[in-house]
Amino acid sequence: MKVRIVLGVTALLGALVSTSACSNPTGKSWAITYEVSDQGGGTLSEVSYADSPDRYVDEVTQHAVPGPVGAPWKQEVVVSAGQKAEVTAKPTGDLTLTCRILLDGEKELASATAPAPGEPVTCEKLTDS
Repeated sequence: MKVRIVLGVTALLGALVSTSACSNPTGKSWAITYEVSDQGGGTLSEVSYADSPDRYVDEVTQHAVPGPVGAPWKQEVVVSAGQKAEVTAKPTGDLTLTCRILLDGEKELASATAPAPGEPVTCEKLTDS
């Protein structure tokens, strides 16, 4: 009888610990597509973007893709609900970059154009929770 009680308590504690380590227990997240382009199909010196490596944890990780990277550039990621989706790109030369953040590859959530040729561009959107 004591063995069953100990095993039951151990299982309950294990379930509580694993639930408390999970800050997004429903796994609610957004399917995000980042896009960066220019008018002439040039190259980018760097692209950085955010994603959630674990949809059950409310956090994002920043990734940097060193250049040269061909434009247009596209990346599909998952971002946990309530977290910021963000992409930044730096051009090589005097390109005028644009960026977009799409939900499910279709609905535009954010877009931006660099303030001047040769300047970086950033798009960001806080996802709804």
